[in-house]
Amino acid sequence: MSEKATKIAYLVLSLLLAIVFWLYVDASKGHTMSQDFNNVPIDFIGAEDTLPSRGLMLASGGDATVDLRLSGPRTVISGLKSSDIRAQVNLVSVNGVGPYSLKWDLILPDHVNRSDVTIERSSRTNVTVQVTTLYSREIPIEVSVEGEVSDPYVSMDARIVKEPAVLTLSGLRDDVDQVASARVVVDISDAVTTIQQDYAYELLDAEGNVLKEPKVRASDQLVSVTVPVYMMKELPLTVKYKQSPGSTLANADCELKPDKITVMGDPLSLETIEEISLGEIDLSAYYAFDEDLEIKLPAGCENASGFRFTHLSIQFKNLSTRSFTVTNIKPAGLSASQRYDLITTAVDVVLRGPAEDLEQVTEEDVRIVVDLKEVTSDGTVTMPANVYVDGYSSVGAVMVGDGVQITGKIRSS
Repeated sequence: MSEKATKIAYLVLSLLLAIVFWLYVDASKGHTMSQDFNNVPIDFIGAEDTLPSRGLMLASGGDATVDLRLSGPRTVISGLKSSDIRAQVNLVSVNGVGPYSLKWDLILPDHVNRSDVTIERSSRTNVTVQVTTLYSREIPIEVSVEGEVSDPYVSMDARIVKEPAVLTLSGLRDDVDQVASARVVVDISDAVTTIQQDYAYELLDAEGNVLKEPKVRASDQLVSVTVPVYMMKELPLTVKYKQSPGSTLANADCELKPDKITVMGDPLSLETIEEISLGEIDLSAYYAFDEDLEIKLPAGCENASGFRFTHLSIQFKNLSTRSFTVTNIKPAGLSASQRYDLITTAVDVVLRGPAEDLEQVTEEDVRIVVDLKEVTSDGTVTMPANVYVDGYSSVGAVMVGDGVQITGKIRSS
């Protein structure tokens, strides 16, 4: 290293050592400074909880401040800002109405040792407050809905839910009695689903004017509001028809009145629903059908049309009926070890089909089959049976009521 560079390095090092030594001496030898802090706010501990729990409140003095001159080590005082300093009054000893003169304490940031700071001067040593009785009253909360939803949606304003439904205001009687109600404004413009949100509110006087900075305390700062938004949708009413020979839709006039309704419900549920099914009708179970059917709505939906029933009429056309006494009864589904003895040996059956086909059907063409595969124990059983008309695909039995029932006895061989 050159001689010039060595001199520069020594110079820098000497300067750093001097600064460190000065800081050490300044801190350890008690070099102090003073500084003014004006309009320091005073916090009243217990004003928001302790006093109200005792039915009391601060009527005056709660906005008091204090001017201070603080002294202490230069490194401490120079690092303080006005926002770092507060005064504090504890109201725990206040138990009744009246004036109180209370001492305040200086509150400094956590990193400052209180013993390092001295109060050289203060504009007050005590704070005088007036404590009075706390007055409370409930007021209603009104929801004002603004904007409109677009088709096919509708807002259900009559079903708006508010939580809470009322606010409890506390304060001086004259201040509280100025307030008549609270208003929440909800904008529903272009909403496509139910609105559920927490809202701030405005306090109104008896004329509906907004009160600016009312001197009251409220039980809640926000109000939870739910505005139901439903989808409106026209849905067809449908019936599933079970067809069989002699009982097909080709030969049946089916009329449903009404055949559609308008429903409303949660969009997430309703948007995937395209029809309302009224169930299944077995055409072979009726000579004719003329009844009201209940309209059962999908979960979460409501009937906007108002009626709960629709009328279904079924009339068969171009068909005739003919009665037969059938003795050709056979079991099906028996195991190799089971025997079946008929108790019912003949059944009266009504066949339906085109007249020209019915005229050709004979008793030998009709057979009854009783399915016994589900029967596992011996004994007498009565089971439903199917009727078949061999050779005539357009002719079938009319199975009114319980249809054909066959009684027989099963026994194991």
